[in-house]
Amino acid sequence: MLTTHVGNESQCLLIFFLYQITEVRDFAGQEIEVKKLVDSDSKEAMERAKAPPPSAVDVVLEQIKKKQKLSVLDKTKKDWGEYKEENKGLDVELDAYKKSSNQYLDKVSILQRTDYREFERERDARLALQARKRPDNMQEDAYE
Repeated sequence: MLTTHVGNESQCLLIFFLYQITEVRDFAGQEIEVKKLVDSDSKEAMERAKAPPPSAVDVVLEQIKKKQKLSVLDKTKKDWGEYKEENKGLDVELDAYKKSSNQYLDKVSILQRTDYREFERERDARLALQARKRPDNMQEDAYE
């Protein structure tokens, strides 16, 4: 972590260094490279940095050792991350949809209430029309 002070103001700019860890895992018979970024101050990054370089025996044992399996969820997460990296504008669009999620539900609610009010008005108009026709029918029945 690097801390710097800017000008006379008491603002601090914090810069965190990220450490990239690459692991090879087995997914459906294929070897998949999984890359993840961790904070340089994290436990996992410290362990990787302190580890001595692998010897020839370690390399052979690593090849013989069974690869750790990659779950479907982890594979999907990896694929989604790669897709978002390829399509940079997608993050902005997704953020806009995240923020508007409540607005969508509000719009649906408004449309349902409007539809119900329209139904009530049509029903009231039908009932009023039937009420006007009934007295006429009763008067005709009285004359017969």
